[in-house]
Amino acid sequence: MKITRMHLKVVSFLIAIMFFLNYEKAEGLTKQEDEALERRLQLLNKPAVKTIKTEYGDIYDCVDFYQQPAFDHPLLKNHTYHPQMKPTFSLTKRDEEPSTLRNTAKILKDGGCPKGTVPIRRTTKEDLIREQNADRFNASYANGIFHFAIEETSDDQNNKFTGAGAWMSIYAPKVQNNQWSASVVKLQNGRDQIQAGWRVDPILYGDTRARFFVLFKSGTTQCFNTRCKGFIIVNGQIPLDHIFPHVSKDGNIFEERFYIQKDLINGNWWLRYGSDSTQLGYWPAELFGGGLKNFASKAAWGGEAFSLGPTFPPMGTGQFPQRDTSVDAYCRKISVINSAGKTTNTGPLSKFEDASALYQVSDKQTGDNEFGHLVFLGGPGSNK
Repeated sequence: MKITRMHLKVVSFLIAIMFFLNYEKAEGLTKQEDEALERRLQLLNKPAVKTIKTEYGDIYDCVDFYQQPAFDHPLLKNHTYHPQMKPTFSLTKRDEEPSTLRNTAKILKDGGCPKGTVPIRRTTKEDLIREQNADRFNASYANGIFHFAIEETSDDQNNKFTGAGAWMSIYAPKVQNNQWSASVVKLQNGRDQIQAGWRVDPILYGDTRARFFVLFKSGTTQCFNTRCKGFIIVNGQIPLDHIFPHVSKDGNIFEERFYIQKDLINGNWWLRYGSDSTQLGYWPAELFGGGLKNFASKAAWGGEAFSLGPTFPPMGTGQFPQRDTSVDAYCRKISVINSAGKTTNTGPLSKFEDASALYQVSDKQTGDNEFGHLVFLGGPGSNK
């Protein structure tokens, strides 16, 4: 039988219905299912030295540095680590944002976590149920329900990138419960990949606010934030998963800086954040048995979107790019770091749009020191 686009829409619609039915049955878990979830929560939620509840209702547990989930990973048992770890590379000087652009708040209240502890967002049973129900339909990814609008370097094994980053404007596109929308900077080599940026993702978080996220893929393993073993946190004040209290709207731009950089001495990949390049933590070299054990062969900037249903969410501002920072979602001052650890321009980029009727992307090289090389992204989504 010939599979038509209409067939795919029907299948996607049924998947969405099943997702919500399963989500609504959360209270009807069997005893065995409930016990399995409780066991997993005990593994994920470590004993707290201090607990901080945000104004949005999120709970962050200040966990002893050595008790964080990363160290449950079997590959990290012989890893040398301590709470004051820093990269061996020197940080760039503070990158002053233009006065017309506003930076977002990012510090936990009450002074953050005490010395020797790190903040980890507490995982709830509802989080695991949403994740479990979504994972049941991972096979549907083959039907093309991920969409991308990114600008990328060539995927060439001769490329030896040791970092990439950008300032990103923060938006909160309206998504449904079975969708997500994100803006990312990404480094990749083969199946290995690291991402950082912002996303609106009710499947992952249970709400529709813009949040700070990171993601790593190593072979067939994929993990967001601290949901599984891998990322080692060293900063006690700026947590992963945090909600951006302000988002861009009506020409009022709020933005943040995201940077990923490899330590050339020990191979760890560091997450740097904000105008002062704060080190939040790192992915140890031991996690990567493939491409990112060495260098990244490709860097990319732009938008990603996903849906379990027949329609797709907006990306960025919800409008196609007009190549104007006052009205577009953007990544500015994009750059890469070469094999010698030097920050450099990306050079020419290639556009990758797999659904240009829904989402588009464009880049622009400027001589302006504030904006540098720009990537604009966005689109209304839907396919009706």
